[in-house]
Amino acid sequence: MDTQYAKVRPAGRAVRITISMVVLALVTATTFWGGDDFFPFAPFKMYSFSKELDGWAGSTRVEAVNEEGERFSLTEAATGFRRAELEGQKSRFVEDPTLLEYIAQAYENTNPDKPEIVTVEIIERRYRLEDGHQTGEVTEIVEATYTREGADA
Repeated sequence: MDTQYAKVRPAGRAVRITISMVVLALVTATTFWGGDDFFPFAPFKMYSFSKELDGWAGSTRVEAVNEEGERFSLTEAATGFRRAELEGQKSRFVEDPTLLEYIAQAYENTNPDKPEIVTVEIIERRYRLEDGHQTGEVTEIVEATYTREGADA
């Protein structure tokens, strides 16, 4: 039988099978024991489970207060930090709120002509859901706060 494709040699076949087995082992292991850091060999947590239709749904934001007392949201454009990155690291900020100083520094580096930041807060707005629809009940919780040393908060 005449074909236009060359046959794979035994050594090439062994390499391909070995690589396939290693990838399959990584995908299987990280599916059960891995986290987001192992992507693409593990599923993203945000896609691997569903939320209850009854309960609370949250929306996280980062706000700052400058030395003039003005309160405002810290956006990606103002700091270079994407909201998803902040939400993904939220537990670290809650455990050690002094890490929020880096967000303040990023803002100040990006906006050198604006007043310095005195306080940074991570705030979660939680919406009550029934059958997947908002009931109108809303609460806000300050989950982490950093205040610059020596500043009046």
